[in-house]
Amino acid sequence: MTGVGVRQRLVALVWLVVLAAIMAWSADQLLSGRTLDTSVLALLPAGSQDPVMELAAQSLSEEVAHRALLLIGGEQEYRRGLQAQADRFRQALVQSGSFESVRLGPDPGLLEALRNDYRPYRYQLLAKEDRHLLTEGNGGALIRRVVRELVNPTAAGRAASLVEDPLNLLGHWLASRATGAGFSQDSKGFYTEQADRHYRVVLVRFAGAPFDATTQQQVLAAVESAEAGLDRSTSVHRSGLVFHAAAGAEQARRELSTIGLGSLTAVVVLLLWHFRSAWSLVLPVLSVGAGLCVAVAVSLLIFGRLHVVTLAFGASLVGVSVDYAMHYLCARQAMGRIPLRRILPGITLGLVSSVLAYGAQWFTPFPGLRQIAVFSGFGLIGAWLTVVFWFPVAGLRGLKDPGGTTVRPLGRSLEWLGQRARPLVAGGLVLAMVAAVAGWFQLEFRDHLGDLQSSPRALLDSEQLVQVASGGAGSSRFLLVTGADEQQVLEREETLRAPLEKWIAEDRLGSFQAMSQLIPSVARQQGDYDQVRQTLLQPDLLERLAADLGLPESLPARSRELLGGHSPNWLAPGLSTSESAGVGGYLAHLWLGEQAADGPGAASVIALGAVSGPAIYQDIETLAEAHEGVSFVDRVADISGLLARYRVQVGLWLAVACGLVALILLGRYRSRCWQVLLPPVIATGMTFGLLALAGQPLTLFHQLATLLILGIGLDMGIFLRESDGQTHAWEAVTLSALTSVLAFGLLALSDTPVLHHFGVTVLPGLLFCWLIVFVVSPPGARSGVGEVHDV
Repeated sequence: MTGVGVRQRLVALVWLVVLAAIMAWSADQLLSGRTLDTSVLALLPAGSQDPVMELAAQSLSEEVAHRALLLIGGEQEYRRGLQAQADRFRQALVQSGSFESVRLGPDPGLLEALRNDYRPYRYQLLAKEDRHLLTEGNGGALIRRVVRELVNPTAAGRAASLVEDPLNLLGHWLASRATGAGFSQDSKGFYTEQADRHYRVVLVRFAGAPFDATTQQQVLAAVESAEAGLDRSTSVHRSGLVFHAAAGAEQARRELSTIGLGSLTAVVVLLLWHFRSAWSLVLPVLSVGAGLCVAVAVSLLIFGRLHVVTLAFGASLVGVSVDYAMHYLCARQAMGRIPLRRILPGITLGLVSSVLAYGAQWFTPFPGLRQIAVFSGFGLIGAWLTVVFWFPVAGLRGLKDPGGTTVRPLGRSLEWLGQRARPLVAGGLVLAMVAAVAGWFQLEFRDHLGDLQSSPRALLDSEQLVQVASGGAGSSRFLLVTGADEQQVLEREETLRAPLEKWIAEDRLGSFQAMSQLIPSVARQQGDYDQVRQTLLQPDLLERLAADLGLPESLPARSRELLGGHSPNWLAPGLSTSESAGVGGYLAHLWLGEQAADGPGAASVIALGAVSGPAIYQDIETLAEAHEGVSFVDRVADISGLLARYRVQVGLWLAVACGLVALILLGRYRSRCWQVLLPPVIATGMTFGLLALAGQPLTLFHQLATLLILGIGLDMGIFLRESDGQTHAWEAVTLSALTSVLAFGLLALSDTPVLHHFGVTVLPGLLFCWLIVFVVSPPGARSGVGEVHDV
């Protein structure tokens, strides 16, 4: 440890204590579970955030998250057999103990609860058809229907006795609230038919979170075990977030064991091959780890919470921060003495340029990009401080000291390439540039959220089949209804239901769900109550009913007596009845009530089911615009728009960052600053052009990857300029580029779109950058400005 003084050791010890405190505090914050943010709302500028909309989306998402729907399908002629198969499938799921409920049809407990809860309100709830008949004075049709129902076992069930509800108005109102979405129903449960296939429906609900690994294992194991007990001719189709989450987790594990493990092994072998020392693995990990700890701590101090998008992008910080460690290790190996004083200007200028490149995002209006700027900037500072404070006192006795001569295989290879291959490389780059220029005329940007879907095609096809068959309501698109109070919200819902029901009749919309379907407005209840009183108090109607059914003559009088003495209470979302399992429990996720507003007011959601095509969304948006207090929320379009705005902002501030870096480099290198700045810029342009030529649209994630290219590319140019092109600097930038390509470029092989986009940009971008620098400042060439570097 020659040359290491007491002061350096003391500084290293202080930095160790500081890092230990930072790690302890960060770990405590992260383990508390209150610091990670997954809300898309947190990524939006403060002025564009709508808390009511976010609350609505969250409520729908939570409802959908714990459910799954399965179809057991087979040939039409095998219908009876499919019923038995579905029964066996359900029994297997129940026996697994992994589900709160498993149903083949309506929940009997729910139906009974609905009858009990609504019985006191039987005189004020009319189905649309019954309201029309009563308005037209067609009581005879209602009498004939009651007679038919007595001999028809599949008719609407009674919710009250003949005396309490002689025309079974409540029974028909409840039947019109059918919970089977787009499914048909028989005595065995829900079913649907498509082409020559018959499908039985299985509805399940589970308690755990769909992204929880234990929940995924339990649900998948139960479903796969139940599938194993079915006939081979039977098909099972799945729909549910838990299946997509499990597929994503399995894909991540698979890629970690292939791409991840393979790239890690290659990096380890590469470093051990060059340095012949375990220190070459330990020290870079220490510097990168310290940088990440500092990044997490400072981000939490400034923002209070850390978004998962920031953590995901923060992984790219490794590629830049490892440059400082590589530069030190290569210089130490070449010089045989402590090299910090000679490399400090280079790694410091590299730090400043990279912090500017990342930090420019702070000036955007997007909180997500501002958090990435803080995370990246302070992460790089933490890694730089670790190299400066710790590396000089580490000893590094394991590193082989060549005695000042260039005998390392990598160094020899680089010098040989610099002498022999430069013209060939330059020619290849020219051809690639010509192709890239052609590609720029085909440049296309796509920000659609659907393009980031990573679920297997078979699962997506299965999901599509189930959604079309069920017409069930989803969570990504809905109508948000607001009003001055609860009654205004319900009345606005009732106005919207007419065109929605028309679209269902036209097969353009599968279904919809609204709170007003279960709790009508008081105005609607008052109107129905008046109509029922007027009808039932007619002098002959109930007598005709009693005569046709052969009932005692006293029945009409008793019914009128009950109605005459009835004092109506109006159903309202705030009543305790609506909070019971029967009413509120079914559509509670649609009612936001007054919790959605800071002041007076209320809000609700109308959930929309499957559609026949995307054209109807324009009609729904037009419908919302025509009604006060109504807005159409398309989360897919909203997030796609957010991605587009982020992409534009990243591009804008990336250009600003390049301008700031150019000013700093101009002051340091004068007319030679282009040799540092242009290689990563040209490499990025070539990468985008060739990707466009290959027919790949560019996204935000392609653009974020350019920050890594810019950071490492600037470090390449700066380190080489500061070392006057010495071979050890070329070894450092080559190792840094290779490790980054192995760590991030191989993500191009990933099936996950976000990772693939990142990798397919980093891989050619870093290679082009290294080749351009190779042509501009080849190994073995000296710039003649080395006198400014030995400080």
